Amino acid sequence: MPATLTYAVPQSWGGGFLGDLTLNGGDAGLNGWMVAFDAGFAITNIWGAEIVSHVGTHYVLRNLGWNAVVPPGGSFSFGFQGSGDSAASGLALNGAAQGGTTPPPEPEPPPAIGVSAGSAAEAEGPLHFTISFDKPSAIPVTVSYATADGTALAGLDYRTAGGSLTFAPGETRKTVSVTLLNDAAHEGTESLSLLLANPSGATLAGGGVATGTIRDDDPPPAPLPVLSVSDAAGLEGTPDAASDGVAAGFFSTRGNQIVDAAGQAVKIAGVNWFGLESSNLAPHGLWARGYKEMMDQMKAEGFNAIRLPFSSELLHTTQVPNGIDFSKNPELAGLSGLEVMDRIIDYAGEIGLRIILDHHRGSAGAGASDNGLWYGGGHSEAQWIADWAMLAARYAGDATVIGADLHNEPYNGSWGDNSATDWAAAAERAGNAALSANPDWLIFVEGIGTYQGNSYWWGGNLMGVRDRPVQLDVANKLVYSAHDYPNSIYGQSWFSGGGWEGQLTAKFDQMWGYIYKEGIAPVFLGEFGSKLSDPKDLVWLEKLTAYLSGDLDADGAHDIPAGAEGVSWTWWSWNPNSGDTGGILADDWSTVIGAKTAWLDPLMFDLDGEPAGGGSAGPGGQALHFAVQLSAAASRDVWVDFATIAGSADASDFTPVAGTLHFAPGETSKTVAVALTADVRVEPDEQFTLQLSNLRGAAPAQLAGAGTIRNDDAAAPPLVEAPPVVVPPEPPAPSGLDGRYSVANAWGGGFQGSVAVQNHGPVPVNGWSLRLDMPFEITQIWNAEIVSHDAAGYLIRNLAWNGTLADEQSASFGFIGTGSGSAAQVDLVFG
Repeated sequence: MPATLTYAVPQSWGGGFLGDLTLNGGDAGLNGWMVAFDAGFAITNIWGAEIVSHVGTHYVLRNLGWNAVVPPGGSFSFGFQGSGDSAASGLALNGAAQGGTTPPPEPEPPPAIGVSAGSAAEAEGPLHFTISFDKPSAIPVTVSYATADGTALAGLDYRTAGGSLTFAPGETRKTVSVTLLNDAAHEGTESLSLLLANPSGATLAGGGVATGTIRDDDPPPAPLPVLSVSDAAGLEGTPDAASDGVAAGFFSTRGNQIVDAAGQAVKIAGVNWFGLESSNLAPHGLWARGYKEMMDQMKAEGFNAIRLPFSSELLHTTQVPNGIDFSKNPELAGLSGLEVMDRIIDYAGEIGLRIILDHHRGSAGAGASDNGLWYGGGHSEAQWIADWAMLAARYAGDATVIGADLHNEPYNGSWGDNSATDWAAAAERAGNAALSANPDWLIFVEGIGTYQGNSYWWGGNLMGVRDRPVQLDVANKLVYSAHDYPNSIYGQSWFSGGGWEGQLTAKFDQMWGYIYKEGIAPVFLGEFGSKLSDPKDLVWLEKLTAYLSGDLDADGAHDIPAGAEGVSWTWWSWNPNSGDTGGILADDWSTVIGAKTAWLDPLMFDLDGEPAGGGSAGPGGQALHFAVQLSAAASRDVWVDFATIAGSADASDFTPVAGTLHFAPGETSKTVAVALTADVRVEPDEQFTLQLSNLRGAAPAQLAGAGTIRNDDAAAPPLVEAPPVVVPPEPPAPSGLDGRYSVANAWGGGFQGSVAVQNHGPVPVNGWSLRLDMPFEITQIWNAEIVSHDAAGYLIRNLAWNGTLADEQSASFGFIGTGSGSAAQVDLVFG
């Protein structure tokens, strides 16, 4: 029997097939062989043989070196992968024709690839998806995959996953694992999907999608505390009654807290409004709206302060401000840039906003100084220092201006190396110059860009404080200021890599947060912001706002004591024309972007006074105090808005108030004071309502308190002729030093005392001291210093700048004390 050749197609699919050629050695066997055939297909892969030639449709194949011999009666098979029609004709073995054309078999359907999902508790993780075939494939198969949000959100509940899988021939199963992000919030079962796409060598089964389940493993939150407001009643008072009210006061520091004049912790919760530093020489947006309307909206949104950038050029140029629609801002017509700043500050004081002046750059323009320093471009360090002294003196006595942010983002400055670029030393020079003119100010010192090889956001690197803290001549006035931004501004290294989300709070700690955590000084986050279009930005903002609220490791629980406030801040920016971050306002300069304020609302703080609503009585009148209480301390912040609603009493009888109360974790009680306006009319008792609304973090109980103003005026008595008045002779004018002690403010367990020292001449006084004998303990003093303290009281003397008193000139100092502060228990004795 002669040698033979057969051709078969064991497998085919759309557009491709496997071909198999079998040689039988016959009686004589083969010693070398060559195969020829005609076919319209293309051989894309071959094994066990090699192609000698391929001309048109004619193929010639031959043996390899190792398989040339086929013994008598033996057989050998080789194969190839082809594309196109699998039919072949004119088969020949060593020139001998073989049989006819072999018809191709019916193509087998390719394997189907599908995905199935499991479930996992969020603390267990990861969540596994299984990708599998319904039958093995003889060729490699590839398929793409990607996660998609369901009720679970990428970056908050899980980390995104995506890519491509390759299955080797015969491989039928692979697993994709999705990392889950654990949190402490009770949020119910959530889901996400894995989608398959673009298969090669297979079809998709079931649409190529599966939904995985994340089981919540956090306990439900404790029942919310219940909030209610009491009724209040009181006499309206009489005109000219003594009522000085609660002074707004200047701020100081205590440990890592900013405190008001009464020693109570406060928090700056504000917004940046830029433009004075630009070539407009005026805050931006005044081409669209009036400045008062704009500032009223800031106040209504809950902000309590404005960080107001300006340039050195603003203070020295003769150019006229531009970009202002004076029909909307008639009060600003004809003013210089500095006078525009005055008007902004004046109106801020009227509506209860505070101002932080920010030296943003030297020459007028956009962004930080081009050289990253506080001098240059025609503006020297000496001028910069003199400008701060001028501004401090200009606004001395006006508590609207909190203080000086000495320079924005000195990113090319060094820290503590005593060079010309030593920012810490320069900040001391400028800060002390400002305090010498206005010792009431806070001094805000920003960070640099790089310290000992560690780079961070411009203005955000405060690592040098640990090695070389800033020292000011006036104690308790230093606040360190940082800037922090998200991935959309620049893809910093800490926004990538596995588990980056969990490392953000440690990054805050490293660069600026340690100053607050270790009680070194207060920290003010002067700039942070985002357009919220990058998912990584949302993760950053979640961690950062938790940090600012006092949840320093972002685990859902407060880490600061009750009564303490978290890190102060101002959002960048109010303006929508910030190219990097956009603004609180949309491009129409009017619409508030609620997606941004929703993150900031829990961080707001009411600076209108303690108690809320103003706290002081009206002219000659009294005040009604409404108690707002929680049934139990909450584990998270509680917020509620309040406003007065007129009844039979209206704005002529009381001063309307509105605002927001904030209960920090652990707090259960707040007071809203409504000032009454006295008169001498005989009238019935009158009523109004204190209405609470927009409660967050607690359940409502009684949200309306009835305020009753009781009449205390009687009908006028009949006229009686008064006896003649005998005027005693005036006593002789005093001479030398004397003093007056008064209690400026008092609260449970503490008070604010004030002492006025006056020289009645005729000889000038160069230095003064006095004995302040009292049973109370002084915990803080300003504008004077304690020389000694014994059982009877304190010996106190002047500071260097207020010791010289001319004829009839006076000086004053104040202090915080423990106790009642009763004037009957205080004696002043001059030495």
